[in-house]
Amino acid sequence: MTDTVNPGTHVPFGVGTVVSDTFSIFFKKIHIVILLGFIPALIDVILNTYSLDTSFETVPGSSFDWGGFAVTIIAVGLISLVAAAVTTAMVIQLAYDTKLARSARIGQYFSAALSNLPAIAILSIVTAFIILGGTLFVIIPGLWLYAVFSVVVPAIVIEGAGFGALRRSASLTKDYRWPIAGTLVLVFLCVMLVSFVLGFLLALVGGNPVQGALSPTPGPWLFFEAALNAIAYGWTSVAIALIFARLKEIKEGVSVSDLADVFK
Repeated sequence: MTDTVNPGTHVPFGVGTVVSDTFSIFFKKIHIVILLGFIPALIDVILNTYSLDTSFETVPGSSFDWGGFAVTIIAVGLISLVAAAVTTAMVIQLAYDTKLARSARIGQYFSAALSNLPAIAILSIVTAFIILGGTLFVIIPGLWLYAVFSVVVPAIVIEGAGFGALRRSASLTKDYRWPIAGTLVLVFLCVMLVSFVLGFLLALVGGNPVQGALSPTPGPWLFFEAALNAIAYGWTSVAIALIFARLKEIKEGVSVSDLADVFK
């Protein structure tokens, strides 16, 4: 039986359950999560490493090109946003298939992400600027805005909301934005802890990851950083998928199993 909202009642979001399910699905499918997120993450790492490194190179006797540096920062940032959004679009589908006890369909995930790429890319960038605007004032509004638009990507790839996904996300998250923010903060903290521990352990074994990542030629640390980013993107994406599923269950009485015929 699903928890639908009746007039005058408020169904708890269930932060603990969502976080627990996120852990379960992520670690059960971690190899596929890394596979789906690795290429976008690798592109992101390469662009960040080499574009920024090139920006700091100056001709002796000349002044630093702040204009070019700013353009590079913005361009790389936008590409990073799109890379993360594409990973989210694919991993969300994996999370749903896992909940439905279906085998992974990697080709289908790529196809759905590419067919929705314009809406995913543009709305992710728009959302990022909205959240940045809030964050520039105080951290709390930025975090709240992140919760407001947290389910934009699943609204696109699962429901086909297209460019109406901003409104759809705002509608679904209404009355549950702080619990959503709390869920995402817990997941972010776990991601940061795991990334730190893995980086520290591998640094002890193989040297300095920062020096490796910034070396003139691609090294193992560059690929390690891409793998870590893929884990971070993927882990967060599983959480977003489950947040979306929980909101649909609470507000519309639609469980994940009800989506079996819709989500194909």
